[in-house]
Amino acid sequence: MATVLTTVGKGLVTSFLTGLGSPVVPQYVAIGSGSTGAVVADTTLTTEYTTGTWTGYARIAGTATQTTVTVTNDTAQWVATWTAGAAQTVAEAGNFTLSTVGLLFVHGNFTGVALSNGDSLQVTITCQFT
Repeated sequence: MATVLTTVGKGLVTSFLTGLGSPVVPQYVAIGSGSTGAVVADTTLTTEYTTGTWTGYARIAGTATQTTVTVTNDTAQWVATWTAGAAQTVAEAGNFTLSTVGLLFVHGNFTGVALSNGDSLQVTITCQFT
């Protein structure tokens, strides 16, 4: 299991900090079933659920906030919630700059969460700067 700030994500941060390029916000949260460990070179989820593969599980514009873990506002956070329309297991999540395609900012994988029809799943993606 791993959660990583991707190489592309690091580029998004430095683009914002330097004012070079066109910084974009990785506001869209996605979920998937992939069990391959997340690595910094990832540009996609291993097996992302989309409207075509699991109806109703397209990327969601997450609610973004700044939170405090160690020092004031050291962490960016995105939260999104899905309601299962069928039994399925979710084992990875990430956030992207666009609702389709886009750049992957943070990718995490975890022990699969088995959902039954009607269950809700809330995903929280955090990126702490230490």
